[in-house]
Amino acid sequence: MISLPLNPMRNIRNSHARRLAWILAALVAAVFLFGIGVYRFQWQSRAVYYAARAIPYPAIIVDWEFVPLHRYLSDLAALNSYWSFQRENKNVLLGIPDPQEIRERLVHKLITEQITAIWARKNRVTVSEQEVYLEWERLKEKPESEEEISKFLRTAYGWSDSQFIGRVLRPFLLQQKAKNALIEEFGKSNEDLEQEALGVYVLAAEVGADFSELAKQYSYDAVTGPRGGDLGYFGRGVLPPALEQAIFSMSIGEISAPVESSFGYHVIKLEDLLYDDSGVAQKARAKHILIRGFDFDEWVLQQKKDLAIFRLVR
Repeated sequence: MISLPLNPMRNIRNSHARRLAWILAALVAAVFLFGIGVYRFQWQSRAVYYAARAIPYPAIIVDWEFVPLHRYLSDLAALNSYWSFQRENKNVLLGIPDPQEIRERLVHKLITEQITAIWARKNRVTVSEQEVYLEWERLKEKPESEEEISKFLRTAYGWSDSQFIGRVLRPFLLQQKAKNALIEEFGKSNEDLEQEALGVYVLAAEVGADFSELAKQYSYDAVTGPRGGDLGYFGRGVLPPALEQAIFSMSIGEISAPVESSFGYHVIKLEDLLYDDSGVAQKARAKHILIRGFDFDEWVLQQKKDLAIFRLVR
């Protein structure tokens, strides 16, 4: 019997296939092991950033949509740069957050942006290039020149103008449009809020009414409402001007008609006044019932509860 020679081309193809399979297996293993370093040991070097540009590692998952790791690392580097810049600014009186707080703020911002983007896409709310251009031009009309703004962005954040527009300005405009659309959908008109506040005032002004119980029942202030609307003692210059003017012109035990502020409408009960040596009231203790409309921050908080959200970075 005569044996036929093996097909050399088939051998070559098989050899190439095996080599390709080994290369792919090695790449998958490298991506897997690198991912362990990223998530288990929280690698955040510049090399990780460039790797994350090529490999779509997620930093946060919101409703099964990814916030890319490279975006998180880029924004974190910009924020760290900004706060390092502020540490050297002796005119800054604000407290400098620690690294953990910076990361927490960034994660909250990215989740909020993603929640807003998802809602906006579903409801066909968009920001046009014209709107972005007009807002950028408006910012440049401020007393600082365009060169000074660009210099500040480079020095403080390490950003170019286009990076600022993409990472701050555009998401901000989308959030504002989404917020306005949500207010139209779920909010109440100013007239409705005023009428609601007047109704609460009538109840609070009745003889024998328990202001604290009314605050627990009607106040939209999530902090003071559960404790009967108690604002505690505070000095002048703490509250919005309209509230301060009303409170320091009241008599102890008096209940005010609704007072409007940027937060909504307030029905106020003055509990106490503390005077200085010249007889001028310097501190007050008051309770209030806040009536307000749609609150975007509460909406975001509810969305966080309703949506599947997974944080993969610490």
